[in-house]
Amino acid sequence: MKTNLQRDEEAVSAAVATVLLFGGVLSIIGLMMISMMPVIEEMEGSVERHDMSSQMTLLAHETSALSERGMPGDSTQTTLVPVDGNLAWDPLRGGMWYSATWQEDMSLRVRGALDFDDTMEIRHPESFIEAVCITDLRQGPTRTYEYTLAADLDEVAFSVSPGIAMPLGPVQVELTESEESISTTQLRVDDMATLDLTQLGEVVLSSSHELVVMATSGQGGATYLLPTDLEPSDKRGHAWVIPAQSGHSTIQILSQVANQIHLTVDESTEIYYALPSTESRTGVAWTHTLNLTTESVIHLSTSAPSRMLYVSTDNQSIGTTAWPASTGSFIGHAFLPPSLGGTLRLTNPSDTIVTSTWRGGGISVTPGGYEDVSWPPSEFAGAPTIDADGDLMVTWSADGLTNISDEVIGGMYLAATDTGGLSGASFIYQNDANLSANESLTLSLAGYTSTWNASGSVNQSGVFLNQNNDITLSMNQGNASIVVEKDHPLRVFKQTGDDGLHQAGHDGMQRCTSVNTQASGWITTDLPWERMGGRGEVDIQQAWIDGRHPSSVAIEVIGDDGTSSHATIGTAWAFHLSRLSYQFQSSIQGMEVAFSGGAVVTNHPEFNPYVVVPPSDRGGPGPRFAATVPSLHPTADSVSGAGELTFDIELVSRMSLASTPAYEVRRGWSNPYGTAIADSAGVGLESSEDWTIYPGRLDLLTDYVGWVPDPSYGTSEAVWHTNGEVIQFTLQLSSLDVTVREAMT
Repeated sequence: MKTNLQRDEEAVSAAVATVLLFGGVLSIIGLMMISMMPVIEEMEGSVERHDMSSQMTLLAHETSALSERGMPGDSTQTTLVPVDGNLAWDPLRGGMWYSATWQEDMSLRVRGALDFDDTMEIRHPESFIEAVCITDLRQGPTRTYEYTLAADLDEVAFSVSPGIAMPLGPVQVELTESEESISTTQLRVDDMATLDLTQLGEVVLSSSHELVVMATSGQGGATYLLPTDLEPSDKRGHAWVIPAQSGHSTIQILSQVANQIHLTVDESTEIYYALPSTESRTGVAWTHTLNLTTESVIHLSTSAPSRMLYVSTDNQSIGTTAWPASTGSFIGHAFLPPSLGGTLRLTNPSDTIVTSTWRGGGISVTPGGYEDVSWPPSEFAGAPTIDADGDLMVTWSADGLTNISDEVIGGMYLAATDTGGLSGASFIYQNDANLSANESLTLSLAGYTSTWNASGSVNQSGVFLNQNNDITLSMNQGNASIVVEKDHPLRVFKQTGDDGLHQAGHDGMQRCTSVNTQASGWITTDLPWERMGGRGEVDIQQAWIDGRHPSSVAIEVIGDDGTSSHATIGTAWAFHLSRLSYQFQSSIQGMEVAFSGGAVVTNHPEFNPYVVVPPSDRGGPGPRFAATVPSLHPTADSVSGAGELTFDIELVSRMSLASTPAYEVRRGWSNPYGTAIADSAGVGLESSEDWTIYPGRLDLLTDYVGWVPDPSYGTSEAVWHTNGEVIQFTLQLSSLDVTVREAMT
């Protein structure tokens, strides 16, 4: 048998060749697969990107419609079905801002307001900047409004501040002392509540919605009452809500033109008319006295932009309040003060003499001094206006004496001499008469930390920290000054006697910082909250809830408008918006399709920012611009991840931020998509001959109306261009709760 065995060399060679050929083919296929894998992954990523883009586009349309036209309780539902990636919420990397100027030929830019640190930058090269006032908008489902009430108050009455669209359910209000809950109240829009504070120390009123809070001591007093539809340009408005106690009270409405007033008490509405006087240099005043048998919520609306004085007592010697200038600041050159019988104190905070005049009279005020004037002038019909050739501050008192310090009883916030607001770094206290009642100044922190010094009739200094943030100083005869030497601003409340009334604002309202600079470039200023840069998401979320850092802000820039040194030049609104991100893997990691602020964006392919759906707005025809910012907030029980997910979106509230003529409107967006959104908004510029010939020259652009990317290099801003015409500007903010759950099969 062995001899019959034969080796077939050709067969062996063929077998070996076959194996080698097969191995070579496999190697070639492997190499081809390796080289083709990025292409395959890129194709898969492209499928995922386009699939989720179409789904988020539907989400954007549903959300925009609900935000702009919905009412509280309205909801919409949509389902997102990921192909292979994950859906997740990112509350820290989604943000945008709007800005508007209220003076002609002026611009305003803001940078760094959403960076989680304690500074920001503004740019306004056209005039001198006196101050910046910042308000926390308290946006988010768990970010309550907190009102700190002093220990010497006797009573507080409050009602829900109405907006364009209010929540259907009751507003939760909680009273705490030393972080311990004392009582809980539920309020609806037209309800009011009263709390007795006589047996309590300093307390905090927390609410799930903004309130109108009237704080009372003794018999009450008088206060300048802000409207609920406050216009950012001059702080006038058309609507007020007053939680009024039983008894006598007086309302005076002041405007520059004829006025129609609707007054609603206990669901009964009456209409009144206020007509202008035939005399020059007079405004229009309407005065109404009420005698309520029970506590009631008073609703009042006017046809003309107006201001209100509210007096809660019939005692003519009780009540005093600071009164704003025509610009809305408490420092100015023109005033329309109340024409109720009383006394005006004209204070000159500058270092030059100021002469003020009115119809039939006038007076000069020395630098750093004051003059008391019986008001209104005798035999004068109507509401006289005051004009000055320099900066003045006006205080109205309910007495009729020749010296405002003799018998005036009441409480009021002092206006800061550096910012013109109710917070700042410099205050003056003036009193040359013997006091007939105890008088005190309460200093409280409007920020995170402050080093201050009081000199003059009282000498004391101190340091405020977040947990040690107020002190009461007993005042003596003579003048005193309070100056912040370092860090954040203060509020100063003056109390004379045991009676008084004032409107309490929430703790994050109008924190004003002096700037005192004019520059062509960026100016760095304080953000008077705790620095949160480098902190984790949990810490930042808790800081938003506690108010240690603002979740969204309104920024007022105070400066010289050519007439007054403390006019509101412009306002910016910056929003931290939760971003819904669909994260998937393509040929490289880190790809996403995201939805934030009404825009759908993506960085696929290769981290190239691309706008799928731009943010919605309503511009034109003509020089008009309206926008609603949808602020989505996932609820605590929302899920995330892969799988089919159902989104239940409910409109909670909608508030008006501005509805007034503006001269420049800008919009900016957080990176990495800011530049892409700015560029995509100006796509219509391609048809403009002026822009083709003179690129970057807004002053020569006459054949186009719409968004124009700011000519600066690499900017994420866009300017709403109207060929120099005044813009009818409207801005709203809608708060939406989103519950994400697994879809039912």
